[in-house]
Amino acid sequence: MVLSNPSTNPIRSEASVGELFSPAEVYHENSKIFASNTELFANIQAVNSTPKLRRIISRPFTTYPGVPVVPLPEVGKVSEKSFESILRERRSVRKFKEEPIALTDLAAILYLGDGIVSEYHDPDGSVWQLRTAPSGGGLYPIDLFCFALNIDGLENGLYFYNTRRHHLEQIQLKDYRTSLQDATHLNVEFGTASCCIAMKCIPSRSNFKYGERAYRFMLLEAGHIAQNLSLAATALGLASLPVGGFIDDRVNALLKADGCDEFVIYLVAFGKP
Repeated sequence: MVLSNPSTNPIRSEASVGELFSPAEVYHENSKIFASNTELFANIQAVNSTPKLRRIISRPFTTYPGVPVVPLPEVGKVSEKSFESILRERRSVRKFKEEPIALTDLAAILYLGDGIVSEYHDPDGSVWQLRTAPSGGGLYPIDLFCFALNIDGLENGLYFYNTRRHHLEQIQLKDYRTSLQDATHLNVEFGTASCCIAMKCIPSRSNFKYGERAYRFMLLEAGHIAQNLSLAATALGLASLPVGGFIDDRVNALLKADGCDEFVIYLVAFGKP
């Protein structure tokens, strides 16, 4: 454990007792992989070599049976821009026009953000449906939810994005604008945003295999998805704002997540720039 050097730290003149027991540093140390982690390696090998288990974990899908379904249009070519220009143009935007975005645009953002784009048929009989964002072990512990705030052809409310069917499942019809403002303190940004995509983690999909390391993998996956979402919006001429700072309990409550076995890890707001 390394303490900050008082001579190079402009904020603290000396190391505090709290720094010696930083939860972040404790987690970082406990989630490191060492050559001596034989139990972890054995567990990963057991998962990778058990066909019956692989057939189960290759289907990490949530669904809400019985709720109204909103079909989404198929996604074709979304832009004439080059990939390089889209990368250069991507910026986080804090001011959106008070105008709706099209349902076709939302469909493209969701599909390009973390949609299923191909299948891999393993010789052991498992079928892996692969997405646009990488995921540790192909376990996909992150689900996408959409707060529709101003979208043409879609009532305001909370929807789940079903990646297998490429459709939305209606969770609740409600105006969530004020709730998102209260949870993020971003009154201006969420005052005009057209929608917000929330990433909810289900850690049990990953930690049974990777142990403490799984949380790192989920953070990485959320970053991959957020970048995909943002680049898709840029390609469509829309603006995005990734939001990592929010009051966890308030956002989790909106999705009825308990904050432990399921929790929101990232938000991305969208609208017209």
